[in-house]
Order: sequence, then structure tokens, then C-alpha cells
Amino acid sequence: MCCMSPVKTETILRRAIPVEPAPVESLPERTPAMPSAPQRFLEAWIDASLGFVFCVVLPIPLYATSGPFAKDFGAAELTIVATAVAYAIVWYCGRRLDAFPRATLQGNMGYVAPIAVLTYALVAALLLLLRLDYSRFQLFGSGILTMLWMAVAAQLRTRYLIRNYAVIPKASIATMPELRACRWLDFDEVQRRQTRVDAIVADLSAELPDGQIEALADAAIAGVPVLDRRYIVESLTGRTPLGGLTPNEFGALLPSRQYLVIRRLIELFLTVVALPLLLPILAIVAAVVRYDSPGPVFFVQSRVGRRGRVFRMIKFRTMYHGAQGPSFTATADPRITRIGAFLRRCRLDELPQLFNVLNGDMSWVGPRPEALSLEKGYVRDIQHFALRGIVRPGVTGWAQINQGYAHDPDAMRSKLEYDLYYLKHCSLWLDLVIVLRTFAVVFRGTGAR
Repeated sequence: MCCMSPVKTETILRRAIPVEPAPVESLPERTPAMPSAPQRFLEAWIDASLGFVFCVVLPIPLYATSGPFAKDFGAAELTIVATAVAYAIVWYCGRRLDAFPRATLQGNMGYVAPIAVLTYALVAALLLLLRLDYSRFQLFGSGILTMLWMAVAAQLRTRYLIRNYAVIPKASIATMPELRACRWLDFDEVQRRQTRVDAIVADLSAELPDGQIEALADAAIAGVPVLDRRYIVESLTGRTPLGGLTPNEFGALLPSRQYLVIRRLIELFLTVVALPLLLPILAIVAAVVRYDSPGPVFFVQSRVGRRGRVFRMIKFRTMYHGAQGPSFTATADPRITRIGAFLRRCRLDELPQLFNVLNGDMSWVGPRPEALSLEKGYVRDIQHFALRGIVRPGVTGWAQINQGYAHDPDAMRSKLEYDLYYLKHCSLWLDLVIVLRTFAVVFRGTGAR
């Protein structure tokens, strides 16, 4: 929840809590407290409980020969415990990843399925190493049911769990994102009708009348969350609005140094481990590129990385050698070779950047680096564009999976908002969402040019 400015906070507290309280009988009559909606944590408990019944309890009669836990702790009991643990892990990870915006049914399956497969496979491997007898039918059947439950439940929440927000001032309603799961209501109308709401969305940058500030204080005392409009827009769209971004907020864009160090060690380890698998693929693609058209196999370009440092990024060449044209790629660009179109659609042209990752120029996840010739113009024309250089650029990123390719000023401003959101929320969970959704984007072949 965003905090109000010190001046407004002081005004609210002065009106909500008088310095010298008057006697109870002399207190003025106040507007009835605005009722809040039921706590959303109940929805999480219901989801977890119904999922447990569907994924763990219901399949028990299919394999249990007698009442479980009636006698000794055998294979049936061990299977129940194993499936319960695996379900709990998948449910927790799924809910954490589902908290990020722009989720679809394909997107949910894109990250739920790998997590479920990995979790249940690790549980099965552990039981195998310990030489414990269990029901394979139950364990892997529960894994399939868990994938279905997590994906469908996420879509049901998005489609049918409508949240009511009271917006103040009324003019801000027109600026709120149009989402099926959100209903934007006029604050004054909500107050008059005593409508239950999940939160109040206030434009704290606007000059609110004293009466509305006092009403916000009463609502907060009644237990209704009061959220800044920029915060709620950011959490629902996955973009940090450029309008109203002040130097006071720059500190929130700095990711945890400890996490960046740990992530760097993890990505180095995983990249080295994956080299035996990736090197043959690189060799095959290089041979195909060389055979498809004359010219070098690799395309090397100066890009701007962390803290404005210029480095040479490596890609497979996907255009005809010596082709002239703009620095950006147009739709159906005639300079792209036959095999180049396929490599771009499948993102295989980006694979050589693993050497940039090993060299420390890039990370696997981060804002996409721009060409040096384009970066200068973007920094000049788009405010705060240089903030993308806080972290290492990435092979994939939050803007890539949500927006795709962009080069015109308006699209680049939108891309910057996605990148700023990534900087503010940089974490293991968001990086995991980006990686898993990247595989889904590559599979569908969308967003490439």
C-alpha cells in the first residue's frame, strides 16, 4: 500500500484524531463508516482446501485397498503424504506467480505445468532414492489434477472474482484500466449508498477538498484500504506509470544487491551446466546460417548495458550481409533471410548471447539492451529512459513477454514503463515468471520481427 505525503497525512491525522478530544456527548455526528468487502484471504483458503480435496483426497479410493491410516503406515499412506506435500508446493508457487498481472489461461499453464512436473518428479525421485514403496498412479495422477486445478482456478478468479474500488476524485475513473475483474465506482456514490468495496483508490497527487480527506480518514479507521492511484494501476497492468514519477521514487527502483549477487551466481552455474546441450545447437544453427546466405555467421552490434556501459552483443545473422536500412526492424522486412525469419520467430538468433552472459555484459533476465545509435535518441526524447541501466540488460525481460518488439516513441514509453515495473519488483518470483512465460512466447512465435 502506498503512503500519503507527509502534509496530507498530517492533515488526515489532525482531523481523524483531535489533539484535545471533546467529550463524547459533544462529538459531531459523523457519516456512517464505509463497509469493507470480505477479506480476500478467505478466497485463498477456499481455493487451497477445494484443490486439496480435488487433487489429493478424491483419487484415494482409486488405489487404496482399505481405509488409509487405519493400521500400519504403508504405501497408501506414504503416497497420500507425498501427494499432499507436492500439491502444497505447487499451490504456493502457483499463487506467488499468479500475483503478477497479465496472466492468461495459456500463461498460467505455461508456468504451472513446469512447476508441477518438476515438483512431482523430484518427489518421485526422492521416494525412489529412499527405496520407499508408493503408488505411481496416484502420485502422477495427482500431478495432472493439480495442473488442471491451478490453471482453471486462476481463470475463474480472474473471470468471476470482481473487486469493487471506490475512486476519488471522480474524474480519475476515466484513467483507470478497463479490466473484467475490477469495477470502478464513484467514491461519493459509494459513500451515499454504503456499498461494500475492497479498497479506495485516491489520486493523492490531486488537490482533494478537506471533506474528502476527512472521508478518507474515516474509511481508513473503518478498515478500508486506501491506495494511491499510481500503485493500483501499476499492480494491475504490470507497468509503472511515467506520469508523476519523481526523484523520491528512484530509490524504489534499486533491486536488492544481495539478490542480484545470488542471481548472478545461479545464472553462471546454470549457463555452464547447459553448455554441453547448447553448444551442439549453436553449431547446427551456425552451419544453417552459413549455408543459407553468404556472409558472416554472427551479427555483432554495440549495445548499451548497465550504467551506460557499451558492449558488443552477439547474435546469429538474420539479414542479408551488407543490406542497408534503418537501425530497427520493420514488419515483413525484406532484409531478413529465409532462415532468419525462422530464427527470429523461435528466438534462436539470441542464443549466442550466452557468451555475453558468461562475460558479465548481460543477464538472462532484464531490460532489453538498445543499440547505441538508438539509445542516445531515446535518452534525449524519453524522460527517465536511462534508468533502465540500473541492472544488467537481459536476453529476455518483462517488456518482451508483455509487449514484444517496439521502436517508435510511444511504444518505447510503454516499454520503459514495463522495465521500471521490473526494476521495482525484481525478485526470484518475477524472474521465474519471465523465464517460464518466455518459453510460452517462443513456442507460440509471437512478438518477433
